[in-house]
Amino acid sequence: MKEQFPELSDNLNEVKKILDVEKNKYNVNKQKARLIVEKIVKDKQKIDTDKLIELYDNNGIAPELIAKELKIKIPDNFYSLVASKHEQKVQEHQTKKEEVLVLDGLPETKALYFDDYKLAECNAKILRIIHDNVILDKTVFYPTSGGQLHDIGKINDVDVIDVFKQGKIIVHKVKDVSKLKEGMNITCKIDLDRRIQLAQHHTSTHIVNAAARIVLGKHINQAGAKKTLEKAHIDITHYQSLSESELKKIEDESNKIIKQSIPIKKSFLSREAAEKKYGFAIYQGGVPIGQELRIVDIVGIDVEACGGTHLDNTKEAQKIKILKSAKISDSVVRIEFVAGKKAFDEENKDVTITNELASLLDCKNNQVPSRVQELFNLWKDVVKKNKKISSFKLSSLDIYSIILQHLLPFLLFSYHQHNLLMLLLFLVHIA
Repeated sequence: MKEQFPELSDNLNEVKKILDVEKNKYNVNKQKARLIVEKIVKDKQKIDTDKLIELYDNNGIAPELIAKELKIKIPDNFYSLVASKHEQKVQEHQTKKEEVLVLDGLPETKALYFDDYKLAECNAKILRIIHDNVILDKTVFYPTSGGQLHDIGKINDVDVIDVFKQGKIIVHKVKDVSKLKEGMNITCKIDLDRRIQLAQHHTSTHIVNAAARIVLGKHINQAGAKKTLEKAHIDITHYQSLSESELKKIEDESNKIIKQSIPIKKSFLSREAAEKKYGFAIYQGGVPIGQELRIVDIVGIDVEACGGTHLDNTKEAQKIKILKSAKISDSVVRIEFVAGKKAFDEENKDVTITNELASLLDCKNNQVPSRVQELFNLWKDVVKKNKKISSFKLSSLDIYSIILQHLLPFLLFSYHQHNLLMLLLFLVHIA
């Protein structure tokens, strides 16, 4: 077995940790299931097939366990019904909202955004117009795909409000199609600031994925991602929620990769050549269709098959700031972050809030945590120990002003969330 699975012997400590976590999950879920079944029996709840599926799907309660207690019959096709439910969910998620257009006879659109993400303009020819949809022979406009939002901009002086891809053809949805005609030679121009921010978020998704793998282990893979103008998130395969310490390490590792100014190589390879050179780890978040793959290689750090707009060097991401993480399923954790200008905006927001708090608490910025701790200790004395305080300088109006205008937003970004939440409750209590 060692020769067949050498990676197991290389990662025995990680395997043991995962097994311990899964064993603990099993025991917790077993206890939870027992309590649910006991309540169902005690309350004499009516259980139909839909409820059996719900209990199995959401709580892992085998139908045989309930059937034995309530003496009910399990449908012969129970597990087929469960599988059908999951297939319906997948179909809902995969349904495309764009209208299906008749594009027979049109050639593949030449996409000009692959080589140079900063290319903002090009000349092109209108091949077909269908309602408010315009098809060109070539374009700089990136269509919504791979979790990345589309570009916006203009065709001549007409606003392009949406871009999507149907097969190998890129479709531009415009605001006023009356100014455009088939066969017309036109000029395309994208919103470059928007493109750069989206490219920063997309490349940073690859960087965060690589950083998470360095910090958490080789089991980390991308399960999904989304990149918008305001922020981005990546869903990674991991067996438990992330601690604040782990998030900080991932953020630090991400910014370390940025500061190393690592070149990002983009090229097209046949599927066979790409798999032979890089292995199947290039498939992050799904397997793209087609026999030719675009490979995005952050040299020595991360290699993925990806058709998005990407930076030329990690330093162009400028900065990554992680906002939060959440466990969205038993084996998937979502990390939400911002990069580039949005990261600096977020950082400035934190500084502003800290400055306001320091002013309100009459202390220096670096004293805010200790001053908050003082108030938290005061809360424990009053609420938990039922002690009386002789005086408190803040009026009720001042207190609610702090809660609504200052402490509440600070709570959302602070590492001391538990203490601040208790403090809010305390301020409400004594108001």
